[in-house]
Amino acid sequence: MILLALLAFSWTPLDHGPRPPQRGPLHDPPFFVGEMHHLVPQEQLPFSPIETATPVVDQAQTRLYAGTRDGKVRCRFRGETAWVFQAGGAILASPLIEGETLYVPGGDGVVYALNRFTGALRWQVDIHEELTTTPATTEGRLLVMSSSQSVTALDLATGKRLWKFHRDAPGGFTIRGDAQPHAAHGSVYAAASAKAGIVALDANSGEPAWTYALAGANHVLVDGARVIGGGRGELVALDRVSGKKLWTLQLKGDGYPTQPVAMRGLLLVAQDRGALMGVDVKTGHARGAFDPGSGFSQPAFALPGIAYIVSNGGALYSLGLLP
Repeated sequence: MILLALLAFSWTPLDHGPRPPQRGPLHDPPFFVGEMHHLVPQEQLPFSPIETATPVVDQAQTRLYAGTRDGKVRCRFRGETAWVFQAGGAILASPLIEGETLYVPGGDGVVYALNRFTGALRWQVDIHEELTTTPATTEGRLLVMSSSQSVTALDLATGKRLWKFHRDAPGGFTIRGDAQPHAAHGSVYAAASAKAGIVALDANSGEPAWTYALAGANHVLVDGARVIGGGRGELVALDRVSGKKLWTLQLKGDGYPTQPVAMRGLLLVAQDRGALMGVDVKTGHARGAFDPGSGFSQPAFALPGIAYIVSNGGALYSLGLLP
């Protein structure tokens, strides 16, 4: 469980030209910038742009799908735009690929089911609540979670509503960011902790195994024997069994990290609206960074040897990951 707090976003210059990667304390930057493609026309960018929906790639690694705040979902096939679908509002979270269908959570509260090869609309359902997380599937059901702390189950094939669960958030503060729902063994899990920081729970009893106090904790990742947590102004690694701190990486000011992504001993993580960093998972040392000018506010999508990410300036970047 993690504390989901209101993040303080700062303005960044609207200079979207690529900047050279910034070197960290080590001299072996773990990635290089490959291709760049402007998804959002530069003349259409808002005053302070931000993109939070990570692109996704199909299993064959031939089609890439990206949703952006202009409400467009784009399919890239062999380096070209194959189709574009216009939603009724901003796309704030990644779509989900399931078979031949792309399920898109809309910031307008609508779930869109698209033919992922043609972009044709198969069905749409208005949840009437802002959708900010990637959907999940289980046993023929699509699970979507809203920023109003509701989980709705829809029929995968038709979009028919099956059930809805809602819990009221505690009063007195605002929760920003929602945990993606997960399903396993006939149950649906959706969680957000509002005060403890990072908590490890015993899977059998549900009792806390350990707790690590982390101000403004907003993301957590389990990578082997380590738990990587993000909070206000820092990224920490904890021992998965004991919760003992292994290392900490201080961020500039009180900035928050994006969701870290692990790939072969490397963490790809950005300080929100800042540079994307490559961090050594064993030591916590930043091995290199890349800032296109507008920074990043989303996790990277990583595959063996390559990663994809969209900048706040609406540009899609491919990154080659070095050994």
